[in-house]
Amino acid sequence: MNESRRFFLLAAMTGLAGAASLAFAPALADAALPLHSATDALRAVANAPGYHTAGPEDGRPIVLARSHGQLLEQHAEAASLLAAQGFHVLLPQLRDAAPQTLGQDLIDFIDKLHMPEAVFVGTGNAAHAAKATTQVRRTRVIGLVLASPDARPAADAAAVPTIALPADATPQQIAEAAAALARHGKWRT
Repeated sequence: MNESRRFFLLAAMTGLAGAASLAFAPALADAALPLHSATDALRAVANAPGYHTAGPEDGRPIVLARSHGQLLEQHAEAASLLAAQGFHVLLPQLRDAAPQTLGQDLIDFIDKLHMPEAVFVGTGNAAHAAKATTQVRRTRVIGLVLASPDARPAADAAAVPTIALPADATPQQIAEAAAALARHGKWRT
């Protein structure tokens, strides 16, 4: 590829990135996730279609699973509280499927990000997906936080540290439970 064509492509990609950041600016302005720098804003824009992140990338990963139809704003406060403590918070949007399938989706999600293990948090219907991760790959789950009317640890997941919260748990309670599991979990890495 000649030098002028390479320069043209680089300029076009830079312009597209700027336009994308302007297109997502209103959505980012309403999000309560901590955006401390332009890098954080670009990372949020780049991840917008599938998931959002908050906190330092080298922090212990905590996956706040959002079930189909749950809004990002429902998890933004808990994500902000965890990110402020130095955790790498990931908020994937789950599809509408059976819990076992969603459990596999969550394990595949951390695989794609090259994360060997994580704490999984599920509220509402996403609690079933978080619980299913232990049936898919128990060794990848440091702990579970389940906030649902029927939030109980699965019988076959007795070895997985689990904190069950009521369905109406506050973001503060969810963040405290997830942080406790992340701090005291048995991480391999």
